[in-house]
Amino acid sequence: MKPTAQTSGPHNRLWPRLWVGIGTVLSVLILSLPASAQMRSISTYCVETDPELFFTLLNTTVQPYIPPLDRNGNTLLTENEIYIQKSQHYFAEYKDFQPVEISLNRYASVTENNPAALENFESKITVLGPNCEQINLYRNRLVGKFQASFRQIMEIIELGQRTENPNLVQFASNQLTPTDMDFEDVLEVLSNDLSLDRGVINQMIPDDLRTQFVGDSEIPLNSMAEFALLGFSSRGGQLNTDVSQIYIFAPNSEKGLMSSPDTVILTSEGVVESIPNFDYLTATSMLSRLGMKVSIITLSEVANATGERCQIDTAGHWMQLINGRKFRICPFSDMVLSMLADNTLHLIRDFENQKVVIMKVREILDRRDRAALKKSSA
Repeated sequence: MKPTAQTSGPHNRLWPRLWVGIGTVLSVLILSLPASAQMRSISTYCVETDPELFFTLLNTTVQPYIPPLDRNGNTLLTENEIYIQKSQHYFAEYKDFQPVEISLNRYASVTENNPAALENFESKITVLGPNCEQINLYRNRLVGKFQASFRQIMEIIELGQRTENPNLVQFASNQLTPTDMDFEDVLEVLSNDLSLDRGVINQMIPDDLRTQFVGDSEIPLNSMAEFALLGFSSRGGQLNTDVSQIYIFAPNSEKGLMSSPDTVILTSEGVVESIPNFDYLTATSMLSRLGMKVSIITLSEVANATGERCQIDTAGHWMQLINGRKFRICPFSDMVLSMLADNTLHLIRDFENQKVVIMKVREILDRRDRAALKKSSA
């Protein structure tokens, strides 16, 4: 390892002491980073260089770079020339040091509020990417294009926004392409509105698309997941799934329904799912952009094999019939789930005016039931 460089003059003797102080502060910040600030999935299994080597690199005193000035103290070089000259200077100063690899977490903590904190060390530092890729630094930026899961990309954007590092945000937004999602990943996104950050989703969506869908308004909080899919598709994300179509069962009226009912969907593979707080109208547009066919079946009546039934009265209010008595409330989602389990869609009055699509649903359910019967008799 290179010994401490000797300097002369009161001005030059001051710089090393200042840099030691800066390095010490950086080390304290790194060591004191709270566990809550650690990202869940970024570089989870990447092994970085022993942090002590990293701290040694930061804390070692070297000859500082001082740009040439004229007699009036004005810089003689352009900004680009200064950067090149400074890079060459610190490359020579740190040439005997061992290169170090640091995680994205550590990179973010060191550059918090100061994206240029590692500029002098770029020849010696490699950052480990979302999948342990070795990423070089150049002019405070992470260099290269890579793939990462959609969740990882959102986490890196959130980290960059929280640490006020625009270079990290830019890296995640423009240099990371999301890996393919399977349908289970899509459902996970759609089921977790509350786990999403509006600032992150805004960053993911290009301005023209955001204007097209929400204009000058904010993205609605109950549609965060749906707009997350827009961000996914706009960044080149694609689906990798056997599910070619989904059917969404929506009430023809909201009056009389239990508060915040889940939305029931059926896939072309016969899987039934229930999604909370689902903005299915927005989701239809987003899923269509991803190449998935979506059919909305609007219901004014639901009925199961045991005779339980809900329907909309002349006032547009849902009512439930139980033992001949009417109750002006309907557990719509539960009734739809029961109806799909019993395959009784042909018993409701909506069958006639939506016969084509409901017959397709019945074919899926029949195929599902036959497969289940075959499996149980095997």
